[in-house]
Amino acid sequence: MLPVLSIETNQTTPNAIEIPYVTADEAYRLMSVELERFFALIDTLEGSDWDKPTACTAWSVRDILAHQAGGFASGTGYRELFRQLFKAMPKPGQLPEDALNALQLAERTHKSPEELAAEVRRTGPVAARKWSYQFQFAKLLAMPHAIAGTLSLRYLMWVIHSRDTWMHRLDICRATGRPFAHTPDHDRRIVALIMRDVALQLARQRDNTCLIFELTGHAGGVWKVGHGEPACTIRMDALDFSIFASGRFTPEQALARAQISGDTAQAEAILKKILILF
Repeated sequence: MLPVLSIETNQTTPNAIEIPYVTADEAYRLMSVELERFFALIDTLEGSDWDKPTACTAWSVRDILAHQAGGFASGTGYRELFRQLFKAMPKPGQLPEDALNALQLAERTHKSPEELAAEVRRTGPVAARKWSYQFQFAKLLAMPHAIAGTLSLRYLMWVIHSRDTWMHRLDICRATGRPFAHTPDHDRRIVALIMRDVALQLARQRDNTCLIFELTGHAGGVWKVGHGEPACTIRMDALDFSIFASGRFTPEQALARAQISGDTAQAEAILKKILILF
């Protein structure tokens, strides 16, 4: 673990649970930026890059591209959306998104990286617009979910799809040594919505601990989670924290990258509870 810091309490620190939700226009902007950056990234990949392992331990870089192609294809219309949803029926104990991911990869085992990239370029812009402004009936649908509590298709379309592409872009960059393109306004909003979900998750667990998350780097910010006086502060790089919140780092790996001030035991207990949808 990194050195312990002293707590700095700031009465103006925003509470993460009060971070505003997205609008259709913002969802479209976030997804459009992510598509542009994803296209630019995959244009730099070649040869052995596609076979390199990623933080998604079951997937290579090429598998991530196939997953993205399948995800964007689901946004091209109701027929493809419901075809995938009904065909990818989860097995007992399997998360629905894991079943869907498996289907998307299985249906693309015969495609080359170049064919997958062409599919994303064809379907991505269509899906970004339809997820943002269409699928009005689908957005009314919701289901119980082991991680999110309740999972709505609007939440998937407006929040998770841009977050998913953002995180998989980071997966590819770290696997291949490519730079991670970023701008403060875009990436900080992605991370703020991650923190909103962290706060909602801890509230669902009825955890009364109040703490401060100080996330550093270009996508960072400072947020309070819980109410009252903070028991501890967790300081961590925003990208590393996002990797952790997605389940790619264990709590022990997160602690090795974090600086804790205040009640260390409380901080460690909170980290063990964090896992949100990406």
